[in-house]
Amino acid sequence: MGDDVLAPHEGTWELPEQLGIPGVLAALELDRYLPVVGLSTWVARGPDGAALAVVARRWRKPRMLPGARDDVAGLMDADGVARLYFEYRAQADPDVIYDDLCEAQGQP
Repeated sequence: MGDDVLAPHEGTWELPEQLGIPGVLAALELDRYLPVVGLSTWVARGPDGAALAVVARRWRKPRMLPGARDDVAGLMDADGVARLYFEYRAQADPDVIYDDLCEAQGQP
């Protein structure tokens, strides 16, 4: 898309490790890191590609997936930098995305 020619949109934050992934997601939300595109839905993924949470404009806060790591240590690379990636799911219903990810991970 013409409005996304500068992708990827990397950002760096210094946050306490004990904050955990839910806290990191809340901090990114407060900082408005993810673009507001209508009622957009995003999937937060770790560096290994594993889905960790669903972030949605329709919800008050992100929802961690059952069984997903919630500690930042699991996001660390060899340099000690925590990496978190976001997959844009457009205006998809976040409840459907969440349920599909749970099912794919073998969770009820």
